[in-house]
Amino acid sequence: MFKYLLAPLSIIILIICSWQNPAAVWMFFFGFSVFVIFGDNLFGNDRVQFYKVENKFNPILYANFPLLLIVLFNMTLLGMSNSQSIIYNILSNDTFFLQWKTDYSNLDLLGIVLSSGLLIGGMGTVVGHELVHRKKNSLGFKISNWLLAITWDPAFGIEHIHGHHKYVATYDDPESARRGEGIYVFILRSTLGTIKNAWIWESNRLIKLGLKPFSYKNQMLQVYFRSFILTVLISLGGPISLIVYFGSVLWAKVLLETVNYLEHYGLVRVPGTKIEPKHSWNSNHRISSYLLFNLTRHSAHHEKGTLPFWELKSYEDAPMLPFGYLTMAYFILLFPWKYKKIMKRKLQAWDKQYASAEELNLIKGIQE
Repeated sequence: MFKYLLAPLSIIILIICSWQNPAAVWMFFFGFSVFVIFGDNLFGNDRVQFYKVENKFNPILYANFPLLLIVLFNMTLLGMSNSQSIIYNILSNDTFFLQWKTDYSNLDLLGIVLSSGLLIGGMGTVVGHELVHRKKNSLGFKISNWLLAITWDPAFGIEHIHGHHKYVATYDDPESARRGEGIYVFILRSTLGTIKNAWIWESNRLIKLGLKPFSYKNQMLQVYFRSFILTVLISLGGPISLIVYFGSVLWAKVLLETVNYLEHYGLVRVPGTKIEPKHSWNSNHRISSYLLFNLTRHSAHHEKGTLPFWELKSYEDAPMLPFGYLTMAYFILLFPWKYKKIMKRKLQAWDKQYASAEELNLIKGIQE
């Protein structure tokens, strides 16, 4: 149980660093990255499953939301450096908050963006992904909507459930990366395709209920409204707070799409056929598994999306990534040409070991 506390603990450490000075935030970013990358390689793999322990694990998931709200509040406090901001006029008489009256350099703000976006994407969107699979109107589902509201991404939850889990590893799925596709092209295609498909699905749902798409019951608009509320509150800190917030959101979105990219890159499936463990890339690296609540056991997740993270099975014979998730993400973003070269060999092995005759024909058609 305690190993999954690593995620909320990381947010707490970032909050404490934010209360110190900008240098501490940069130290957190590099320290966290080094810990995850080297930890994945030093501490081996994790394959443990738990059953009937939701009362122990759900509170850990839920705790990420209020902690991330504190991270957002810290962004608002950046406005204490501007005597014209609303937050300064509200809190300037409090000696505790006066410590935030600091002149931040662009480098300082970049450190806050990279650190905050890393955890918003890692502990916000990932937990939102886990909870969006829960029953509608449950506490977990409601928290999921708020977590996705932080990143202005209501489309993700809708398309992920009703599109990605149905069309994964086919050209009908915008969240499945194609062979040879570059990461930055994929980010754009996946983002736009997800928004488009989610809006179409939600519009059709409402029309069947006799409602117009632009209805207060539109789930996308509901989450966008939550996003608007959060943005208005952060805007109390003025332009600096908003720049840092949207910079963090953009970085978190890039990381989300990079994870989407690596989870199914180059894998193919004949449309309409059964989704099997071979249609996802997996990783059993210990630290990544702890921080991302077993998202790394991706084949098991696609086998049964409603299964809670602690029950996901680690498939020994499923396609495996060479490194942990964060290592792969940084590698993809910084050295995309090298990544494709490495994965070309992995895909050749996949074709020989896993691909069916129909899938091989599909691959041949794609290559031609």
